[in-house]
Amino acid sequence: MPASTYFVEIDAVSCRVELFDAACRLFFRARLLEALARHSATLHAYSLLADRAVLLLSAPSRWPVERLICQVQQTYLRYFNQRFRRRLRSTQSYSALCCVQEVALTRECYRFIERSPLTAGESVCLGDTEWSSYPANAFGHAGSGLVRHACFDSLVPDKQGSLALYRDFVSRPFDPLYVRCLSDALHTQQRVDAQTMPAGLHATNG
Repeated sequence: MPASTYFVEIDAVSCRVELFDAACRLFFRARLLEALARHSATLHAYSLLADRAVLLLSAPSRWPVERLICQVQQTYLRYFNQRFRRRLRSTQSYSALCCVQEVALTRECYRFIERSPLTAGESVCLGDTEWSSYPANAFGHAGSGLVRHACFDSLVPDKQGSLALYRDFVSRPFDPLYVRCLSDALHTQQRVDAQTMPAGLHATNG
């Protein structure tokens, strides 16, 4: 079965994901990477923020994605409760789970996720945090557990092995109205394609 690509967000409001410090984020990321193979999923991009985790991954269907998220979330909650002596329980597994259609929109989701630390005020410039996929995707760091999505076939490394085209793509700022519409669509719909976005809106400023 061909894989589909999914945007996923797990936030503190719906699932009580509170990634307070480096130890929390390290544990969450490790459990996420371990769970991928068990659910026939591949991870393309992620940002682990203080109040949410944002992911782009591919899987044969929505069902293994839901199981993967639930498993990682429950494992993390057990860790969180033991470490901070809490008794939190999750009532949902995610705050957004959306199937992303078409190459151009998948690329925009990549950029949306890679720029999330900047948007959230947890980063000053791209690449200054280890809790996102940007260092691996933009500089080709080995052992990251990430798989490059086919939507970036045209941005493969050049003859010198540079990923400058990818870094240039991610560095382009979003039009604020576009990013709001994209975020709304990803959080309110089960499937999004280019037709979802309002006519006349563009992904970048100028």
